[in-house]
Amino acid sequence: MRAIVFLLFVILVFFILRFTINRIITIREQNRQKQELQQSKQASSKESPQAMVRCAECGIHLPQSEAYYDGKDTFCSEGHMQSFHQKDRDSQKKGAQGDFQGDRDKKDMDDSGD
Repeated sequence: MRAIVFLLFVILVFFILRFTINRIITIREQNRQKQELQQSKQASSKESPQAMVRCAECGIHLPQSEAYYDGKDTFCSEGHMQSFHQKDRDSQKKGAQGDFQGDRDKKDMDDSGD
């Protein structure tokens, strides 16, 4: 009976040690991967400076990799890109309405002059 209890105790100790060693190995591997990731991030950030661009809407300077580009201007956010283009559309509509109004005024002046 003592032999069976001793054998069970040895097996229990074996499984506890096996679990503990496997857990230590897993934690060390995770720490090593985190360190490698941090080192690669630091190395990539130190490699080369990025060009800075200016937002056409608010004037803030930001890295080119973070900027939004519409083919002509750069912006710091999609919202600023949309508001810039909305202002542009509004000014074009106003200009077109002003031209139409000016044409109508000229026509009235021509008619009154006759």
